[in-house]
Amino acid sequence: MTRIQVVILGGGYAGTLAANRLRQHPDVDITLVNPRPAFVERIRLHQYVAGTGTATIDYPELLGDGVRLLVDAATRIDAADRRIQLASGTVLRYDFLIYAVGSTGAITPTVPGAAEFAYSISEFESASRLLTRLGELAPDAPVTVVGGGLTGIEAASELAGQGRPVTLVCGEMLGPSLHAAGRRSVAKALRKLGVDVREGAIVSEVRADALVLRDGTVLPSAVTVWTAGFGVPDLAAASGLATDALGRLLTDETLTSVDNPWIMAAGDAVAPSGQP
Repeated sequence: MTRIQVVILGGGYAGTLAANRLRQHPDVDITLVNPRPAFVERIRLHQYVAGTGTATIDYPELLGDGVRLLVDAATRIDAADRRIQLASGTVLRYDFLIYAVGSTGAITPTVPGAAEFAYSISEFESASRLLTRLGELAPDAPVTVVGGGLTGIEAASELAGQGRPVTLVCGEMLGPSLHAAGRRSVAKALRKLGVDVREGAIVSEVRADALVLRDGTVLPSAVTVWTAGFGVPDLAAASGLATDALGRLLTDETLTSVDNPWIMAAGDAVAPSGQP
């Protein structure tokens, strides 16, 4: 019997679940490619930086028998020949590819100082740098969180819960994805924690020790946590596959690439029928 070779790019929630589900097919060999040797619970990174929880799990605890983990990163997909070039120089052949590379936080490059002085918590490595930086600060050093979405709300809550003075700069509004009643509930909880919520505030500059708003207000900030923005790895676009403007792989409603029937996709890096 000919074995079917399935390669999964990305060991996040979508990729790990796909690998385990595929185990029910006995004629499939499954290779999961991920740049880290441990699974990262991205929705727990705000707890990790606050020191209230962990955010990694060893893959042997998550992956079932028969799933091969390859710690490496894909640099290019050759869809015509069904091959993947890895950073290590290894070339993998596949019969089917599952594209599950996930998303990243996008620190706005047009905001002066953001790339140099702001800390992201969208990836484990950047969250680790933030954890180290917070450990260097006095407990009463002011912390600013930029972004009023769910990640910003969670990060501000965790840090304020540790007794730190926290300002949450929300842009247009707090919790734009929430219902009005949900926003009121979140605002009440943040006030109880002592978080200074700034709605309608736009950041114009990030400094090493301060944040400057568009209206000229200068907020002291020993550390600035950036949770606004969204991006995806450029692997699909760099490989010549069809993507949307943000670089998400374009698929049909079955999550099959519109370019290639041997490539399926799942997770944040996908836009089925052009919709995220």
